[in-house]
Amino acid sequence: MQLMLSGVTYAYPSAIDPILNDVTVTFPRGWTALLGDNGCGKTTLARLACGQLRPDSGSVTRGLVCAYVAQDADEPPEGLSDFALDYGRDARRLRETFRIEDDMPWRFHELSFGERKKLQVAVALWGSPDVLVADEPTNHLDADARAELARALGSFRGIGILVSHDRELVDQLAERCASFEPGGVVVRPGGYSAAHAQAERERAEVAAERQSARRELARLSAEKDARAHEAARADVLRSKGRVDPKDHDAKGKINLARFTGKDGHAGRLSVQMDARLAAAQERLAAAHVHKRYDGDLWVDAEPSPRKTVLHVSATEIPCGPDGTLKIPELWVGNADHVGVVGPNGAGKSTLLAHLRALMADDLAVLDIPQELAPGARDEAVGRVAALSPAERGRVLSTVAQLNSEPDRILEGGRTSPGELRKLLLAEGILRHPALIVMDEPTNHLDLHSTEALERALAAYPGALVLVSHDRRFLEACTARTWEVHDGRVTEK
Repeated sequence: MQLMLSGVTYAYPSAIDPILNDVTVTFPRGWTALLGDNGCGKTTLARLACGQLRPDSGSVTRGLVCAYVAQDADEPPEGLSDFALDYGRDARRLRETFRIEDDMPWRFHELSFGERKKLQVAVALWGSPDVLVADEPTNHLDADARAELARALGSFRGIGILVSHDRELVDQLAERCASFEPGGVVVRPGGYSAAHAQAERERAEVAAERQSARRELARLSAEKDARAHEAARADVLRSKGRVDPKDHDAKGKINLARFTGKDGHAGRLSVQMDARLAAAQERLAAAHVHKRYDGDLWVDAEPSPRKTVLHVSATEIPCGPDGTLKIPELWVGNADHVGVVGPNGAGKSTLLAHLRALMADDLAVLDIPQELAPGARDEAVGRVAALSPAERGRVLSTVAQLNSEPDRILEGGRTSPGELRKLLLAEGILRHPALIVMDEPTNHLDLHSTEALERALAAYPGALVLVSHDRRFLEACTARTWEVHDGRVTEK
């Protein structure tokens, strides 16, 4: 059993260019990871594979039962009620694996996004599909839940398509990686580490080939110039215009050279040299190395003149259906970078909601939530489109520095969740925020974008509060830690 996409092209209705163009890729049994930058078409390809979208041209294998675990967790997955009411062995095992309590399916919208994600994956596995697409399945999940997820997905024996920027998960699950690159989709064996190492070797080989091609082109150009000079000199020597009219011997030698073809030899050599130069130029053009550019986003930002931008008095607040969250007195200075950590359902988002209620009305705050409302994309694009040309150019330049193609943002095509988060950050920079609050900032972001965001936030001179399960990211961006665990907040 395998799933094949052959010559597939797809463009979103209002987009100028297709997001996928003549893509052919085969998915056998086992897990295949789709890798690539935000907006390259990974989710589009996954939705085409499982029949949620139909290609404009090309073909996709049909007749397979497909399950799709979406990136967002706003709505309950189809079949959630049936799963909750099933007390068979498979359903009970999945509920135990993901620590799903009996009441959780019935209060889906009260759950944390991490708990919702576990329900999404459990329902998909419960359906025993032929094809399982998992689109960013570790978004929102803490370390324990990620380990549970990896074990559960590892037991799946059908055709698995994994869209993920989680390097550890890809290494654990994937038998092959399909990478979206400037030249098309390239499949390499192994997980992320093996595929990335192979791609780097190929990149080094291309760079060496480009250097060799550039040297060859320079050598041939110099040789052509030398031969052109020699041919010009020969033309002068063979010209009768400079020979004495009475010198019949010299005229005879010139006529003999023309008759035997020696006169055209230099010309033929020149034509041959042009062909060799053209081949060398084609070789140089073929050895293209894709470049990335990083920038500094905060050159004109300054900390708030207030020494303290946020003060939280010691208190207890409601958390969950019956619990409370005990908060000590907390402070955020005008240049403090604070990381908030804790397991799924512990109350991190509840803490953030309490912080928002305490923020001064005149404080410039950029607040990007964990998940965005369905209409947020159109609203953000509309606001950016209405900016002055100078401001709009600055926003799109920032998006480019965060590793996305700015040309796609305003063209009317589909903006990926990762691109939307970068667009909101870029737009917010225009307001010179004194405090930035981001809930799970690396969700939906590709690896290069995560690194770019990490550099930008680490260099931000104002106050920063980040909620994340990515400890490496927090270590790079923050200097203080608030831990939410067992109904209380503690500063580490």
